[in-house]
Amino acid sequence: MFDCTSQVPDLPDCVLSYIFTKLSMKDLLKTSILSKRWRNLWTLRRDLYFDVFNVLENTEEELIQKGYLIDVPLPNIYGSTMERALNWDTSDLFVKRVDQFLKHSNATTIDSFLVNFYLGSQQQSTIDEWISFLIKRGIQRIDLLFSVTSLPFTLSTYLCRPCQFPLHLFSETTASTLKHLRLEYCLLFHPTNYDFTSFKNLSFLSLKTLRADASFIESLLSNCKQLEELHLIECDFESPILKIVSSSLCHLKRGDRLGNMNFITPMLNNVQLAVIYSGEHVDAFRLLATLPKLEILQLDFYSTVPTFVKITQRLEHLKELNLILYRPFDTPQKLDFDLSGILTILQACPLLQELSVMLTYPETMENQQVASDVEVFSHDEVKVIELRGCVGNWYEIEFAMNVIKYANKLEQIVLSPYWKDHESLDWSSELVWFQSGRQKISEKFQSEDVVGREKLLLI
Repeated sequence: MFDCTSQVPDLPDCVLSYIFTKLSMKDLLKTSILSKRWRNLWTLRRDLYFDVFNVLENTEEELIQKGYLIDVPLPNIYGSTMERALNWDTSDLFVKRVDQFLKHSNATTIDSFLVNFYLGSQQQSTIDEWISFLIKRGIQRIDLLFSVTSLPFTLSTYLCRPCQFPLHLFSETTASTLKHLRLEYCLLFHPTNYDFTSFKNLSFLSLKTLRADASFIESLLSNCKQLEELHLIECDFESPILKIVSSSLCHLKRGDRLGNMNFITPMLNNVQLAVIYSGEHVDAFRLLATLPKLEILQLDFYSTVPTFVKITQRLEHLKELNLILYRPFDTPQKLDFDLSGILTILQACPLLQELSVMLTYPETMENQQVASDVEVFSHDEVKVIELRGCVGNWYEIEFAMNVIKYANKLEQIVLSPYWKDHESLDWSSELVWFQSGRQKISEKFQSEDVVGREKLLLI
């Protein structure tokens, strides 16, 4: 039998430390009984990741056995259903174990620290201690994911008020090692006479389900001279207007209503926006037209796309456009929707090279209109068009035939019943909707006299 303790201990500390980054916290602690050398080596770990499986138990079955996961009735539009939820009482145990780990840490430097658990004001003092510990060790990445939506399970109850991210602790040092900050379900308040020195090297900032003063966010952004990527998702800035001023910002993700936003961002070239209300994309184009370097745009539609709404502001430099069409909020089961409305968007992007459209609920779309004057939508630059979530409906086929006919430089059009996940863009499929979609698409095109059929790719 192979004896790991006779071979692995000969590895250099740097290699062992890397191996330890692949172990859960519970498994990491077990290594201390294998070797005297390992007894303290695990305490040198520089990348710290704490979540339900990492801290409590390794599997869902183990979580159930220990009572950490319980079945609770959750109300919905049909009454209530039983759903597996994380027992709120586990929060104290979770915090205790993370706290013990940090107090035993001998690492002089911590590179990254991530907590994915529903914590709040009840744990404020402990969270402050964690952040103070990290600052003293030159932390580069902080991810505090305290939002319910980040958990693999729902919660048995919702009692927790958000904690306040302790910005004041950063003012106690002149160090500026922090490069990545991601906060979910927190409060941000502007400390008195704060100069943002500790954030001068920040390149990534993500704020989700967070409340903060708009003037503070504006000051933070204007003082982060290295900031390249900014995510603002479901945030309450307590102001009708948010002004984003940054000479370095390249990528912006806004996950809720645009509202009244002003941009002074000369380097911004990649934007992702949510479109909540019908026609709101017109306002988005008006705003985005002021960006001189915008080349990549993603619009997440939670509304219908009107067909003949005139877009007067064109995105002259846009090269790649991704449209994801979700079921609108609080709507009936069936929707009035017109896929040809996408052609008006295409027309407003004269230099576009790639267009990707994803239908997430194709079974809800009806009352489609036949576009009788699609010639006005001709395009001279687009080379690749993808239509995902396509299940062979007549309006999908018509859309494909129109772009084949009127996109003059089109090289390929991809039709597929499969879609890509919103965040990771991994291929996925829903068999209930799409199991026969590809076959229907193939049959439809075989029965039609389509010029340019060689450009069609079915996936």
